[in-house]
Amino acid sequence: MTIIPDLQDDGHLRRVLYTAAFLLILVPAMQVGIQIWPLQLGNIQWRFSVANALSNGLLLPGFMGLTLMLTLARRLESRSMQHLAGGLGLLFVIGLGGSLALFVLDAMQLKAIVSTQMEGAFRSTSLRVAAVSGLFLIAFAMLTLAAFMGPDRTPRKGGASKRQPEDDDAGAGLIIGQ
Repeated sequence: MTIIPDLQDDGHLRRVLYTAAFLLILVPAMQVGIQIWPLQLGNIQWRFSVANALSNGLLLPGFMGLTLMLTLARRLESRSMQHLAGGLGLLFVIGLGGSLALFVLDAMQLKAIVSTQMEGAFRSTSLRVAAVSGLFLIAFAMLTLAAFMGPDRTPRKGGASKRQPEDDDAGAGLIIGQ
């Protein structure tokens, strides 16, 4: 018996769960977007604070939303939604990789102009942003691979598949005459 309801027969629940996944991705992105507006790409301090805001408010909800989306797509065997989750995950990987590289360069350049009173806070913020971004880069890469690779169906010894089909009525049947 499974604790997940049968989503094939419950269209309303499917729509609610997909909506929750999209909201987990979109709402934090809008909040961070409003927080970092107007764009000041030439300002190194602005870029540093943007990296901090993104690592604080966008990565965890975005990852949870994509994980929920991928889980639902797998459960419903929807290849198009799996590929959508993988595509969005790939966008996160590319964006995080580029922003992490730029952040490291900006942090090294900003280090020279940070006052001695702010050096400790600057160092801890820099390490936290780099660590969080690096960890989420790995997590989004794993999610992207999982979305495009599909479930593992490699055969075991003896030819049996690792993934057994769910059959709640396994072993149940009509026994006639004994």
